[in-house]
Amino acid sequence: MKEYSFKKHERLKKSKEYNALSKHGKRYHEADFIIIYKKNNELNNRLGITVSKKVGNAVKRNRIKRIIREYFRNNKILLPLKLDINIIAKKTARSIDSIEIGKQISRCLMSIGNSNNRKQ
Repeated sequence: MKEYSFKKHERLKKSKEYNALSKHGKRYHEADFIIIYKKNNELNNRLGITVSKKVGNAVKRNRIKRIIREYFRNNKILLPLKLDINIIAKKTARSIDSIEIGKQISRCLMSIGNSNNRKQ
């Protein structure tokens, strides 16, 4: 069960990490999300979530962040290793349900995994 937890070392925490990811990372666009990713020197994936105030009030923003964290926590063993990932919610994300959020993030992460496998 411990592999399904979401530990501190699996999170992007510092603004320096977010800035480096934005500057040097690759982007993947989905209808309601943008995913920025790049390889890291860690042993595991690290996740950052960005939901701006344009998405809605704090309740809506926190709901989206909870759903994304839960998806990552449950599916991180399926992801390619050693990636920093920042998931940015677009303004349109406020009106979709949790199942659709999971589907969109799944499509993004699968395409990231496929592009990483092709390069190796």
